[in-house]
Amino acid sequence: MSAHVASVRTTCPYCALQCAMVVEHSDGAYRAGAAAGSDGSAGELCMKGFSAGETLAHPERLLAPLVRRDGRLCEATWDEALDHAAEGFRTVAARSGADAVAAFGSGALTNEKAYAFGKFARLALWTANFDYNGRFCMSSAAAAANRAFGVDRGLPFPLTWLREADVLFVAGGNPLETMPPLERYLGAQRATGASIVVDPRATSFARSATLHLQAAPGTDAALAYGLLHVLVAERLVDDAYVALRTRGFADVRRTAQREHRERAERRIGVPAESIRRGARLLAAGKRTIVLTAGASSSIATARMRRAPTSTWRSRSAYRAARGAATGRSRARATAKAAGSTAKIGPVAGVFVRRR
Repeated sequence: MSAHVASVRTTCPYCALQCAMVVEHSDGAYRAGAAAGSDGSAGELCMKGFSAGETLAHPERLLAPLVRRDGRLCEATWDEALDHAAEGFRTVAARSGADAVAAFGSGALTNEKAYAFGKFARLALWTANFDYNGRFCMSSAAAAANRAFGVDRGLPFPLTWLREADVLFVAGGNPLETMPPLERYLGAQRATGASIVVDPRATSFARSATLHLQAAPGTDAALAYGLLHVLVAERLVDDAYVALRTRGFADVRRTAQREHRERAERRIGVPAESIRRGARLLAAGKRTIVLTAGASSSIATARMRRAPTSTWRSRSAYRAARGAATGRSRARATAKAAGSTAKIGPVAGVFVRRR
């Protein structure tokens, strides 16, 4: 008689593509396989996804909470662990105030988990100190994207557009290792178009590019100005497009005019001729895509098929908690909400059209 096989459809836990997968449990072993219906992977998985099931049966995987007793971590029941944590929260808050308690999340949480965790921090713990591990990477990328383009992080176009691009510019990303399923699109793009990779490391992805701009760490902005200097000096800027889609370009142009190629070469370590070649490749593209922030936070630019970008602003989706529900005053709840919003930043933002 064959063993019973339990099957669960889920998403891969590793990269931001979140490919659809099926996890099966049989005879004490877990196996992960591809599932149909995933636009990112087209029904396939990379080695990261296929090996995901191995962690579920690893001998060091925790299967029960651990509570420290007499300096040692000891296995406990869930009721014991939750009571212990709740008592610790209450003790700290009573002694030093609710804001002495902090909540720290993870970028690996799903949207639903992140939402619930935020509610727990604000309404159960009543703390304004709520953050997550993307503060120094993803949040800064989101703030920059909002300011520059009016949209948050994310991929604002279908993955199939990648293989249609005649020029692909990737800054600070190594998707062949961080997002292997993208190779089906990136490989197709390299076969028919040009690619430019900005990375201080000579990764396999950078070596496969048409042009590798091996800029020194921390010189991304200087390189961008160096490229723009060439575009301005050689009259390769589409002035009509810029006038329609941007604001404040005159200030940027003046800064770029001071950042000549030779100066940029000294600052970033990339030959002036490579900077000129990169700028000319960008200008020659009719379907150019620019991927930034590790290629997981991406903005398409140049002449891809899209409507003019509107001007947007971000505001918190969080509403002032009703104090009556917890015995607190409405004024206290509103003050807490305002405090937490200031610390959360764009992670909890929604977008409303500026009037």
